[in-house]
Amino acid sequence: MNDTATPEVAVETTEVALPKPGATLREERERQSLTLTDVARQLKLFPRQVDALEQDDYGALPGPVFVRGFTRNYARLLGVDAEPLMRAVEVKLSPRRADAAAQPSPVPRPGLAAVLPDADAATTRGRRRKLLFAVSVVILLVGAYLATRDRTHESASIDVPVGVAPTEAPVSPPTPAPATVSEAPLAPAPIVPAAPETTPASVVPAAPEMETSTGTTGPELRLTFSGESWVEVRNGKGTLIFGQLNPEGSVRIVRGTPPLSLVVGNAPSVNLTFRGKPVDLEPHTRTGVARLTVE
Repeated sequence: MNDTATPEVAVETTEVALPKPGATLREERERQSLTLTDVARQLKLFPRQVDALEQDDYGALPGPVFVRGFTRNYARLLGVDAEPLMRAVEVKLSPRRADAAAQPSPVPRPGLAAVLPDADAATTRGRRRKLLFAVSVVILLVGAYLATRDRTHESASIDVPVGVAPTEAPVSPPTPAPATVSEAPLAPAPIVPAAPETTPASVVPAAPEMETSTGTTGPELRLTFSGESWVEVRNGKGTLIFGQLNPEGSVRIVRGTPPLSLVVGNAPSVNLTFRGKPVDLEPHTRTGVARLTVE
């Protein structure tokens, strides 16, 4: 018998380092001197949700769909390329989905199928009976409330003859009779869960205003937006005279005492003119954010 050793082949793998989404967003926010409250107000979120994004704490957010939407909007606000961050978010979300899929499904005991041959059908019928019972109770309560309200309204609308004082005894609304059900199901009434905490609607932006103007004195600074962009404008004294998130398709006119200092997020999507002359933002742009002063 000839023993032949199989040569081992070394395979070299190269890992592609993905950015940390939360740390990247936090560092860029701090570089732009923005607070959590500033970002939360612009994204229509709670500050604790912005903090959860920066900590990569996706369990504190409503779900994967919201995590993706919040991350993309946050990156656009800061003028950061969102695609590398979205790939990193998907990697972080994948283990959670894999863990959920790896949970073992319950295996019935051998004799259980013989005792309950149609367990799924029985469970479905039980759920339907619970639902019908809950709907019936709600309908009866609503009907009793409407009937009580109508009777109270009729009592309050009775005309009092002239010269005859109405009785001073207060008229109390009749107490509605307790709702009864002719055939109660075997299962107890279901507990209706409370409505979940709503999240501010930040994904769907409002319709943009075509053109607005800020300030009444000083030369005209016109900004036209072909994409969503955050803009700050300070006058010669360093006072903030304009600062907001501007939607796609809007036009903003700002007047102030020069020199005017500007910070323009998502600069490739902004067209700027000052004193009627175009201003090229590309030489002043770094990582999508332009910083410049016009006089």
